[in-house]
Amino acid sequence: MKIRIEPYKTWSGGARALGRKCGILRTTAQQVRKHGDFNFIINWGRSERRFNGHYINEPEKVRIASNKLLCVEVFSEAHIPCPESTTSRDVADGWLTDGTTVIARTLLRASGGRGIHLCDPETDQTLRKAPLYTKYVKKTDEYRVHVWQGEVIDVQQKRRNTAVADGDINWQIRNHDNGFIYARDDVNPPSCLSPAACSAVAALGLDFGAVDLGYNRKHQQCTVYEVNTAPGLEGATLDSYYRAILRTFPQVETGIYRRRRGGLLRGRSR
Repeated sequence: MKIRIEPYKTWSGGARALGRKCGILRTTAQQVRKHGDFNFIINWGRSERRFNGHYINEPEKVRIASNKLLCVEVFSEAHIPCPESTTSRDVADGWLTDGTTVIARTLLRASGGRGIHLCDPETDQTLRKAPLYTKYVKKTDEYRVHVWQGEVIDVQQKRRNTAVADGDINWQIRNHDNGFIYARDDVNPPSCLSPAACSAVAALGLDFGAVDLGYNRKHQQCTVYEVNTAPGLEGATLDSYYRAILRTFPQVETGIYRRRRGGLLRGRSR
């Protein structure tokens, strides 16, 4: 049985780390021409189908998950708790006039906070043109929940990086550039977190995903922001994905996969 990892880009760090951990080779452009199919393909964020075989995360589903507009439409239809959204600039202007902070998303396919423009009604009176606008939802905490085939396998919390100066911290958009890191020590996720994350992945028709959510303690509510289909992996999170893959593909523990992990084929691994 041939199992491969299909990265969305050849330099995907998450796909590379997972391949080395599991002893599973990543697909290459040469294999597209040389091979017609593999038995199973673990799709790490690619929205294009290049091989025959059974995909773990169908490319067509990844295409929807990676598009902010298509994703929020799915969430709304499935009644997944998510920020209210619109494609109308006039509607978004109305929100701003009513005193609501608005997020203008100028990029529908982006990560790491790119394309996010926060418009505060007290300081910003003009919205920039964007294909998607969402209402900003106040949060106390923010989490990333990793789901594999209907089960939560790992939970991380976004916390302030104490090495970053106060003036460089952005509590509204919590990402690495704004002074936040992922932590797992002493994480006590609220009870609504896991059901919301699993429901979001299921609504998109995905087999796995890393779900970003906010939590408002005052209202005891979770809000789903997006589902990442090619998350970065390291440390304990990488171990969690390895154990999840072993449950799905126990043969990864033996044979050629084990030999690759042992370094016998290190020079040929991709």
